Amino acid sequence: MRKRRRTFWTVSIALALLLIIGLALLFLKPNIPSDRAKVDTHYADALGVVRFNEKIMAPSFALKDLNGSEVRLDDLRGKIVFLNFWATWCPPCREEMPSMEKLSREFKNRDFTVLAIDLREDGRKVKTFKEESGLSFPILLDSDGSVGLDYRVTSIPTTYIVDREGYLIGVALGARDWSSPEAFGLINQLLGTPPTS
Repeated sequence: MRKRRRTFWTVSIALALLLIIGLALLFLKPNIPSDRAKVDTHYADALGVVRFNEKIMAPSFALKDLNGSEVRLDDLRGKIVFLNFWATWCPPCREEMPSMEKLSREFKNRDFTVLAIDLREDGRKVKTFKEESGLSFPILLDSDGSVGLDYRVTSIPTTYIVDREGYLIGVALGARDWSSPEAFGLINQLLGTPPTS
């Protein structure tokens, strides 16, 4: 009888200790911030970037660039993706392109990429614009506008920022100066680098 009672208490104490250890591991595990958590309020607010609090997966797509090569969003996992919807006939879109070029060049050797998605235009017209403007970042053709619909684009320019895991961080409606200190600061923060003064 005593032996059974001793075994019962031994098992009970062991289970209690395991429960305590399990709870400690659960609540004391290191909190690693996601890219979304790194969005600095100052930079985002200054740029007018609306942040997403929920985890929303960026719709996947596969589009051709101006050379006919396919670019897949899923292949860019591990990078911060700057996704800009635009068209050559849109004056605000054209105005922000030089600042996007500066942004692209600033972070070209980092885990960051700029993709400009042209909506419903002939590729030859877009290619001429790219060459005349001296743009180096990839321009993709959404010929039927289906990707724009997936991203609920109702006006252009519209820019999304996608994190390394493929989730949407935030959206900016309208043109911005993407070569501003706030824009550089935001991307630096997402990449885990202190902004330069």
